[in-house]
Amino acid sequence: MAGFQTFHDFIGLQSFLKEKFHKQTIGLVPTMGALHIGHISLIERALEENDIVVVTIFVNPKQFNNPNDLKNYPRVPEKDLALLKVFDRVVVCMPSVDAVYPSNDPYKKVELGLLDKVLEGEFRPGHFNGVAHVVHNLMYFSRPSKAYFGLKDIQQLSVINHMVKSSSLTVDVVACDTVRDKNGLALSSRNLLLNKAQHHEALIIHTTLTFVKSNIKSLGLQETLRQAKELFNKGTLNLEYIDVVDRETFGPYKIDSTNNVCCISAFCENVRLIDNILLG
Repeated sequence: MAGFQTFHDFIGLQSFLKEKFHKQTIGLVPTMGALHIGHISLIERALEENDIVVVTIFVNPKQFNNPNDLKNYPRVPEKDLALLKVFDRVVVCMPSVDAVYPSNDPYKKVELGLLDKVLEGEFRPGHFNGVAHVVHNLMYFSRPSKAYFGLKDIQQLSVINHMVKSSSLTVDVVACDTVRDKNGLALSSRNLLLNKAQHHEALIIHTTLTFVKSNIKSLGLQETLRQAKELFNKGTLNLEYIDVVDRETFGPYKIDSTNNVCCISAFCENVRLIDNILLG
């Protein structure tokens, strides 16, 4: 491969991939930028399993139901590119809105059912329709063999799996473990918006999730959630929701299932943070 490549549209990307990597495996890592170690872990996994990796950087307006959230989302493209330039088999695509959503848009809306009605779906109406749309188009235009997503956004992962199965895409969706800092805080681009004190205060999220995992079998669902909320409220963050659901359907918790996940959302002042922990 001749040096690091950056594209700003899919026509150039497709031409490059066809010329240099025809009939070779392509891994896709979709991001909204503000890259961190969690993103790098996805890229490293993709490099292990593919001949070439496409990293997309695109802040998707369709998945923001709050205009201020879109406006304030961290954007550091120069730092992102500096991080990515060390990889030999990575190409970057930083497309425009018109490139992602052309007039002849290939996406046909997928009905998301319960996935779009509970937890993130309830508190961010329209969010997952935007996620399904953008991921479909990024896959459609970059034509990967596999696409890589972190388990931190586990409801999003279920939406993407559902969208892929409901569409004509032939892409393997690969789920990768959540990457945390040494204190347990899940890495997120939004963490850039936190100061040092807020980083410390946000640790109550992981503490609460760990409590749920340790106690749900002995205390039962309702009592565990009651005590978890008490524990959480000893901190300074504002709880939006905490619940235990099936990790694939996001239907109700089942006592004997190994597929349960505890999901949480909270605000550290104006910064919204989400996390989860697998209970199986």
